Amino acid sequence: MDAIIAFLPNIASGIVMLIGLICFFKPQIIMDSCGINMTNNMALSEVRGVFGGLNIGSAAAAFIYADPMVYTTIGMAWSVVALARFYSMAVDGSTIKESIAPIILDGSIALMYLSATPLL
Repeated sequence: MDAIIAFLPNIASGIVMLIGLICFFKPQIIMDSCGINMTNNMALSEVRGVFGGLNIGSAAAAFIYADPMVYTTIGMAWSVVALARFYSMAVDGSTIKESIAPIILDGSIALMYLSATPLL
């Protein structure tokens, strides 16, 4: 069981890397699935940089360093992403129906990264 738990951050890194690569090379796929219209080239650049670059970079750091502190940092970041979804439901009026899949994905990635965090 410990071997599986130790491998979870690698699975999360693979998912994050895949998301990053899709956003970097084919941002329209992700934006269409979210219902976001990109009206100019700067919007494409932002998706590539923020969603693509940051995800590729964080997954690469997790793969390269394979350190619990790196996993903890990335896991905390993904936890805040999930928290932001709940905040958006409260403030922006997004519904649970449209938010449940992203919350499950973001929360699962956070938990996979945080599973390698030693308890204090």
